[in-house]
Amino acid sequence: MNKFLPFLILALILTLIPPVGSSANTTAIQLGSDVLFNQFHYLIEGKKVGLITNQTGQNSQMVSTIDMLRRDRSVHLAALYAPEHGLDGKTVAGKQVTSFVHPVYAIPVYGLSGSTRKPTPEMLKDIDILLVDLQDIGSRTYTYISTLQYAMTAAKEQGKEVMVLDRPNPLGGTIVEGPVAELPYRSFIGVDTLPLAHGMTIGELALYFNRTIGVDLTVIPMQGYTRSLIYQQTGLAWIPSSPHLPNLTSVFGYMATGLGEGTPLRQGDHFTWIGAEGLDSHKYADLLNGSLLPGVIFIPETKGTAGGVRLQINDPHQFNPTKTGIYALAYAKQLQSFPIPKSTSMQISMFDKVMGTNKIGLLLEQGKSPQEIVSSYEADLKKFVELRQKYLIYGDEPFIPMQPLQQKQPKQPEQPKPSKPAKPETPTPPQTDKQKGTTNQTKKPEPATKPIPQTPKSSEKIAYLTFDDGPSPVTPRILDTLKTHQVKATFFIVGREVAGHEAILKRIVAEGHAVGGHSYSHNYQLLYKNMDGFFADVEKGSQMIEKAIGVKPTVFRYPGGSTNTVSLKYQDPTRYNKQQTVMHAIKEEAKQRGYTFIDWNVTNGDARSNKYTAAQALANVKQQVKSQKEIVVLMHDSSTKSPTAEALPQIISYLKEKGYRFEVIQADRPTVSNVK
Repeated sequence: MNKFLPFLILALILTLIPPVGSSANTTAIQLGSDVLFNQFHYLIEGKKVGLITNQTGQNSQMVSTIDMLRRDRSVHLAALYAPEHGLDGKTVAGKQVTSFVHPVYAIPVYGLSGSTRKPTPEMLKDIDILLVDLQDIGSRTYTYISTLQYAMTAAKEQGKEVMVLDRPNPLGGTIVEGPVAELPYRSFIGVDTLPLAHGMTIGELALYFNRTIGVDLTVIPMQGYTRSLIYQQTGLAWIPSSPHLPNLTSVFGYMATGLGEGTPLRQGDHFTWIGAEGLDSHKYADLLNGSLLPGVIFIPETKGTAGGVRLQINDPHQFNPTKTGIYALAYAKQLQSFPIPKSTSMQISMFDKVMGTNKIGLLLEQGKSPQEIVSSYEADLKKFVELRQKYLIYGDEPFIPMQPLQQKQPKQPEQPKPSKPAKPETPTPPQTDKQKGTTNQTKKPEPATKPIPQTPKSSEKIAYLTFDDGPSPVTPRILDTLKTHQVKATFFIVGREVAGHEAILKRIVAEGHAVGGHSYSHNYQLLYKNMDGFFADVEKGSQMIEKAIGVKPTVFRYPGGSTNTVSLKYQDPTRYNKQQTVMHAIKEEAKQRGYTFIDWNVTNGDARSNKYTAAQALANVKQQVKSQKEIVVLMHDSSTKSPTAEALPQIISYLKEKGYRFEVIQADRPTVSNVK
């Protein structure tokens, strides 16, 4: 018995260690599909949805986006669209993906490969919005991103919206490598000015593609993702994206072994081996190992009469797939003088389509070294890196989604003189904060007329729970209750309270709640002396919030509310009077600066005194709710407001019984209590 004890202990240990990326509980990030349903669900409510997806379209809990939409009674899943390899990812490369009516879902499934790569008007006529949820692998030649670009173009032509649910680039976002595709060599494996390894997520690519397309685009970003993450670090299980990419080793080897289209050099064993007939395996391995390419060792291995090497990737962080592929091509050409396929005026060779140019083939024919070939495209690569910068979403800090990333196209005014049409406006991509690595989602809009608040549909009732003056020791109790009841809220933060409470603020955002500004000092004497002092104080508070969570707030609440009279007591008498008040000046300036201020139409009464009970707070809410379709509930979050936290579960239960659903306040979605 004793001799078996070590084996039993080992077996027990192994059962306690989950396979890499297999457990949903270990996920370091939330995917775009998670964020859509957790935070921005209102964007798809009441819409007829078309979904471009396949077997990879699953959230972090391994639930398919198809199922999420089909279970959602507020949306109608009207059509599915399958990229190359089909809806289940099992169709072999190059084979037509057929269209059919799904036998279970009873909706059309349209194939977007083969002869029909771009959705036709007929395919899009029954939808309002086109969702895209596909796992890319980080290579320009992988056709899922081509399907995205074609679909965006078709949606623009048919006046449809596009929403992309973002997913990781398995290779990470720091390696950008390879020749950049040139216009004459564009194809379905090279639809835009991209290098072979672009280092972008599919959401970032959508923003990049849209610079020339101009469709109404929304990207739902991931939560917690950083630019340097490779797929192995996300905690997500790898779902084979196509028949020849069963695992991440294959994904990393894809560009390292698959660049020899049309040459004798071929890949094997799902992109883990590269070689050719008659090639000397040992000489080939010596040349490649001697180049000291980072993160990989080349093991000589013969397959029948073909010599080659097997890639042993020992450091995927350092491994550069594309540069490795260029070296593999160049050294094979040195050992064996095989011809390189050439393009003609009538036909572009597949080799040049893969490279996106004919220059690499010419350099190989000339016997150039891999170092010379890599050097030949460095200038173009540098230009691309500069071009893509403003379309990047993620940086070095875990990204926290505060708003969806939207590129809405303005309607063109009618022209009285057709001979002088207005110059089309180019969509403005989100600007990236290079220090924080987060997209600037809080750029203040140009002065404009305040949109008319939208009345909720007759069949729905919406409640916005809001908490002022935090963060505080009471905040975790509030967050615990909100989490238990699966309810989201909006917290209006006082800047001076941020220091020491940064972790609470990060938790607020991480759990899908919204953060607004509520000044820095909350000192009426300072705030309401004059307009300049007010905005200086508000901006200081915003900076404190941004420092803690990486994003500036986009919604705000006036201390005391927009109709307060206390400001009259503190306004500078040399500049303001009862007719021209400081509050009036502040509100007019807020409109010009693009600030979105939010009042309330229901309160629990906790602002009147610190001596109140949970029962009184609940009673105040019940008394004021009545039959309103939309309510913004004012509550407070400070060390003296424990009864508010105590009453919260009953308030939530009461509002649910009254038929309310809960939302967070967004700057671009007016509520009944937007300040006018």
